[in-house]
Amino acid sequence: MSTKFSLNIIKYRENIFLIFYFLLFFSFIVSYALSNILIFLFPVLFFIDSKKRVKEKYRTLIKSKITILYISFFLIQVIGIFYSENLSFAIIRIKVMLPLLFLPAILSVEILSNETYKKLLLILKYLIPLVFIFYIFVHVFIDGRSINTFVHFTIKEKIKVSQFYLLFILMIPVLETLKQLYYNNKVIVNSFILILSFMILLTLGNKTTLMFLLLLSVGMLIKYWKKSKKKGISVLLSIIILSSIALQIPIIKNRMAVFVKTTDLNLHTVITKNRFTITKNTFEHRVLINYLSLLEIKKAFPFGVGTGDFQDKLNEQYQRVGFKEGIRRGFNNHNQYLSEFLKTGVLGGIFFILLIFSLLKLIKKEYFFYSYIIIFFTIGCFVESYLDRQHGVIIFAFLIPFFLYNERN
Repeated sequence: MSTKFSLNIIKYRENIFLIFYFLLFFSFIVSYALSNILIFLFPVLFFIDSKKRVKEKYRTLIKSKITILYISFFLIQVIGIFYSENLSFAIIRIKVMLPLLFLPAILSVEILSNETYKKLLLILKYLIPLVFIFYIFVHVFIDGRSINTFVHFTIKEKIKVSQFYLLFILMIPVLETLKQLYYNNKVIVNSFILILSFMILLTLGNKTTLMFLLLLSVGMLIKYWKKSKKKGISVLLSIIILSSIALQIPIIKNRMAVFVKTTDLNLHTVITKNRFTITKNTFEHRVLINYLSLLEIKKAFPFGVGTGDFQDKLNEQYQRVGFKEGIRRGFNNHNQYLSEFLKTGVLGGIFFILLIFSLLKLIKKEYFFYSYIIIFFTIGCFVESYLDRQHGVIIFAFLIPFFLYNERN
């Protein structure tokens, strides 16, 4: 029975992987538990194959520089356990980052055919905006809340995902429609989905999202202008109109007002303000966290504080300077680069930068999805500790390698 089951998986392997990839994309925005189950079924699928194919796949992946870097980076996290005092937290961190050990390697050899890959992108182009429209509908018409509270009550409380992570999944319909519009395919339909996806992104009211959209817009302006000045002017007008709309959305307007009116670049003033009151300026929070992280990195040079102790050490720094909001919410580093130097010192920090640099080197004009996503991730790591949560690990271990290897194919 098991042999027959294995033969069926081998026979319908392409369709099975299509379903698994689709479910992993879908679960990213609906279910943490489903994502977890799917991730750990990938190694099982890897080995349910002919012996010849398993051997061929193994030989391919051990020659992959990117695969080796991912595995090495994970092993450095494991090394950090041995000098951690908080072992329970260290084990939690390793469990969260475990997909880095096997998922990029499997993705490098389990590549979809071009036809199946395009089919998946077509499904995601329609499905992702629809899921968010459903969330917004429930939030406004069933829960009876205003759109301004969508991020807090639906995204954070119900779905339990930060908008920093959802940005990457929402970029898929945006990039796919832009690509189709570039080749004049179904202009009306793709334009509608593009505008809809942009508006959903704007409801997240996130400054990092706005920065990424601006970078994407500039990239598209250059790309379209080279093809046709007429198209370039259309893109430029679209950027101006969407920017004007974005600045009128209350959640964005409020956050920009807070940023402009309350930002202070004097570190002593920032520390004093955050000692005496709970502030809402997230830019100043990051400046203060980075400063405190650097102090701790310097103290723990060159090995870092350990995989399990970095958050405890940050919390101690928050207590020392009286950072009220940091103490209340237990902020992580909000900077993945500093987080790696704090955890595992020079070895972890440099290895993470080497891995990111190696991924950036693979950017090509033809790798449309991969290029933008890895650039956004690289920049985002300066303001977010993406690998602190499973969703961030999925972006790094699944989303980025998936687009790299399938677009290369």
